[in-house]
Parts: sequence; structure tokens; C-alpha cells
Amino acid sequence: KKSEIKKKKQEFTDSADDLICKLQERMKAGKGQILSYAKDTGAAFNKANPNFEGSISDVEMFSTLKLIVEYETGIKIPATHNGLGYNNLIFMSLILSKMQVNSDGKYLGSNAKVFPILAIEEPEAHLHPAMQYQFLKFLKKNKTEKKVRQIFVTTHSTHIASSVSLDEMICLHNEAGDTTVGYPGKVFLANDKSEKYVQRFLDATKSDMLFAQKVILVEGLAEQLLLSIFAKYIDNSLEEKHVAVINVGGRYFDHFLNLFDSSKLNTINKKIVCLTDRDPERKKKEGKYNFQKCYPFEFNCDSSIFEYQNNLSLNKYKPGTHPNIALFSQDAILGRTFEYDLILANPTLELLITESMVNASEMKTLMKLYDDEEPLSKFLEELRKSDENKRIVNSINLNTTWTEDQKIKSIIAARYLNSVGKGENALELAYVLEENLMKKGTAEYKEFTVPDYIKDAIEWICI
Repeated sequence: KKSEIKKKKQEFTDSADDLICKLQERMKAGKGQILSYAKDTGAAFNKANPNFEGSISDVEMFSTLKLIVEYETGIKIPATHNGLGYNNLIFMSLILSKMQVNSDGKYLGSNAKVFPILAIEEPEAHLHPAMQYQFLKFLKKNKTEKKVRQIFVTTHSTHIASSVSLDEMICLHNEAGDTTVGYPGKVFLANDKSEKYVQRFLDATKSDMLFAQKVILVEGLAEQLLLSIFAKYIDNSLEEKHVAVINVGGRYFDHFLNLFDSSKLNTINKKIVCLTDRDPERKKKEGKYNFQKCYPFEFNCDSSIFEYQNNLSLNKYKPGTHPNIALFSQDAILGRTFEYDLILANPTLELLITESMVNASEMKTLMKLYDDEEPLSKFLEELRKSDENKRIVNSINLNTTWTEDQKIKSIIAARYLNSVGKGENALELAYVLEENLMKKGTAEYKEFTVPDYIKDAIEWICI
């Protein structure tokens, strides 16, 4: 090998010498003029005169090459004209190729690197998501083909985090100067369905839970859009406390809580809040019936016919019972869902009646009746004729334990819940509540009350 390399170097040197000679010939006419200045300055003395001579090695020749990007159209652009992210990719590809040569035993023999490691710091800098995916795919291919033995990537990119397996992740979390290490792939039991669920749904949005300082897990879009605004109404800021609000699309908290339960090994030890709806249900005792959602004022009112149950998650993670996880929900008697409680806390606030709502005029009438302190009978008379309203009237009359004020608020809340489309209504609420907040301190500002369970959750997570 050494002999072969020496031979190739000599061949290059011979060719380079021809090139140098041709250069000397081209300079012959002007060389005298150039070197004449040596005599004038006194540099030529004692029969010693400056001249030109030289050779060039193959290594030195590399310095004359310029990195360019050539397009199919023939246009050539210097690398210096590229964006930093694109140049970073080119640079990393060159480093990888060098690593592969250095670790090639066939080429370097006993001098080959035995265990080459590639460490990349935040490759997402100046790279849009599509390029991040492409780069990650390239790294995985290199690792699969054993061209590099191990790769470490530090990142704040949710796109990268969502594109690797849980087993490949190491999560560092710093709390008050104390850094802990979590291994998401090790927190699940073998063949645990929760691991498959988390892996599948840990997309670029949900993987934000791995980077945030604290996390609020919610069931739906409305809470995801509105919690940050609610925090501002109680003089708090989720953004300043680095709290991420993650919509898990239902009551699927347990799957994700496996990652954060600090009472277990390898988990990511950060504060987690779960916001879940009470969702009271009932089913007929006789016959084959499934549980159906019911109103709070129907709950436990006719135990001879119906069997009742609340959200089965409510007994888990009660505040103060777990070191870093707490679950918050609506009132155990009056509450039902997020939208329902929104009106229980604000029974006269017309600001919450959005453009997309059906029955908007009916809602405004009910709110006006409450503002005028009208009796329950007026509210029951005002409800338009429908099967659902008939059910509400019958159930309210059947309930003998609630106060009249509780019943009136629940009628307004029930009608509001039945009149909104959750997604569009949430977007409109976010807009009007944000706009109202900007008017604080003026006569146009409308007082808004954040439901108690949400207020408690925000205050707990922001401590």
C-alpha cells in the first residue's frame, strides 16, 4: 500500500512539474521586469539574485478547489452563497465521509478508528422541517449500514423528536439547578400497548411535552386553545413558566403519564397537570343498555331505574397525592364538561355567545332573565319545544336537592353546551376573550370568571 501511494504521489508530482514549467515559460518575458525591482531595493547583492522555482503536492492542490453547488440547468453557485443550514448539511456530509474512511480497516488497516462516534449539536438550526426529516433519514441509513457506529444528536426540534423511536431518546430535565435523565423507551413494560400508543401519537405537536418545563394535558381542542388566555385573566403566564398545553384527544392521559411518573425509574421528572371532564353518565338497570351521558341535575335522581357513574379517572392523581402529577376536574355535583362549566361560572356573559352558535337569541334571553333575577318558571317557559328541552324540564322538576339558583345556572349551561360546535366555537372564544383582555382597565372590558378547577390547575402548575 505504501509503495502504491508513493507511486501515485510521484506521478502527480511529475505532472505538476510540467505545469510549473509551463508557468515559468509564460512568466519568462515579465520575470525580468518583476525581479528588476530586487536590484533597485538592494535585495540582489553578493552575486545572489531572486528567482522563481517551485513544485506542488497533491495535498496542496486541494486548497485550490472551491465547493460549489451545480444545478441541472448548468448554473453553478459558490457554497458561500448558500444558506447556513444548507452549508451545514454539506459540511456534515463531508465529515461523515471522512469518518467512514477513518474507520475503514481495508484502507487504514490497524490505524482505523475502532468505534467512530458522530455528535451533532442542534442540526435543526436554519433547516426547515422537511430538511430535518431528510437529514434524520440519512443518519439512520448510515447507522444501519454500519458506516458510523453511534450518533448523538442534541436537539430542541419537535420534528426530530417525533421522528425517532422512544428507545433512541434520552431526555434531560433541569429543575431548580438539578438535572435528571429520563429514558422514555425504558418506562414501559414489554409489549405494553401504551408504548405503541405514545410512539404513534407523539407527533410534532405532542412531542412538545418532552421539551417544556411543565405540561398540562387536556382532552380537547377548546382547552388547548383557551388555557393560555385563561391564565392571563388570573394574572399568570403559561409561556413565561414554560408550560406546554398538549391535547391528547380524549381520556388517554395514562398512556403519556408513563413517561413522567417520578415514582418510577427512568421517567422524566417534571410537573404534569391533567384536565379532564367529569362527564356524568347513566344507564337503565333493566335490559342491555350502555352508559349514556347525562346532565348533572339528573345524576342520582332516579336510582330505582338508572345506574350512574362519573369519569372513572377522577379518583386518580388527586392534588397532593402524587409528587409531580395532579388531575383537576369540575365540581363533583354541579360540573359536567369544559363548555358547561364555562357558563356556570359566567351565566350572564354574552361575550361567550359566538357567531357560530345556534340558538344564540335563546341564550341571550336566558342570560337576560338571570340578570333580571327571574324565577325558575320563567326559564322553563322560555325553552323552545324539542325532545332535549323536554328532557331538561322533566329532569329539573324531578331534582329535589338542588337550589333554584343551581337549577337556573344549569339550564343556561345545558343550553349553551347543546348549542356549540366545539372546534369553531373554541377559535371564536379565543379571539373574543383575547380581544376583551386587551380592553382591561377601560369601560368596554367585560368581567370574565375562569372556572375554579381550571384556575386551581393553572395556579398549581405555575408554582
